[in-house]
Amino acid sequence: MITNRHAVRWRIATAAVGALTAAAVAQDIKPPEAAQQHAKPPLPAAKAAGALPNGPVIVKVKPDPLVIQQQQPWGGQLAQAPLTPAPEVVRLWAPETVASVRLSNHDLSAVAELDAKEFARREAASARLGLSSVPAEVIFAILARGELSVEQCERLLAIAQDKVLALPRGALGLRMQPSGDPRNPGVEVLLLLPGMPAERVLKIGDRIERIDDRPLATSSDLVEIVQSKMPGDHVRLSIARQQRDERGKPKLDPAGGFIDDRMEFDVALTTAVDLDRFEDQLASPVRSVVLERRLLALREAEARFSPRTVKIKSPPPAPIVPKKRPSDAGAARDPLTPDD
Repeated sequence: MITNRHAVRWRIATAAVGALTAAAVAQDIKPPEAAQQHAKPPLPAAKAAGALPNGPVIVKVKPDPLVIQQQQPWGGQLAQAPLTPAPEVVRLWAPETVASVRLSNHDLSAVAELDAKEFARREAASARLGLSSVPAEVIFAILARGELSVEQCERLLAIAQDKVLALPRGALGLRMQPSGDPRNPGVEVLLLLPGMPAERVLKIGDRIERIDDRPLATSSDLVEIVQSKMPGDHVRLSIARQQRDERGKPKLDPAGGFIDDRMEFDVALTTAVDLDRFEDQLASPVRSVVLERRLLALREAEARFSPRTVKIKSPPPAPIVPKKRPSDAGAARDPLTPDD
């Protein structure tokens, strides 16, 4: 029978390469115009270069810290940290999840057809289980039960991969940057996308300090938490909002610092598909990181549920026994007859 084992691995590898490529392209950005304006102009040639007798020209250029800081996108900070499998995927085959799944006769009959002799029947069964009406939890529950043939197992893993990569992701709908102040950590809201959940509770300039009681150091911290949840899930935002006077200017305390109000909001997430309308206003490195984490979870699932392969040693070759020659004492040999 034809299995999909190599197809599964090839598709996972292809998706991983695509994710890494997208991250590399997304991080290849130019500093914004504001940073370019603050960049130091090039030194005059007479001062920048020192001509050595009969030697090369040495140019000494001191890098501008502001430009270097602006050239490093916030998504790059996360890429340096070790990635872990996506929790929203790993929980799909957790014991409590598997125990709560009820398999229907329709699903079980389709699983049986995955091992049919006719290729067309196997393909039709894969299509039935690949429908969006069949949750990913059902596929992993079947894999967890075991007692599957190699063909059934490999086809189920391929179906599970498609469902995992198509899982919806939660979204708030804002653009942000790290506060840059160790005394007031968090992420500052720069832009609120119209019609998205964040617009209903946040204001530009708010500093989000925690989400679900987890402190935030970078923008990618918030994005990963939000996109690891499903649309409709709720998150708890703890924010600091500057007090302002009648003219809209921030109020200052006697020491010259800003006066903040602390508040919390419970927000229901929408789907990340809605972010496609604002593709040109959002950074993409973290999206590829979310995909990479889901791919790591898929590799874990493959290691857990793939059929075990057994190496069979081939028997040693039988010894070659030489044929016995006729005795010299035997009958006279025909001189024209070749030797055995």
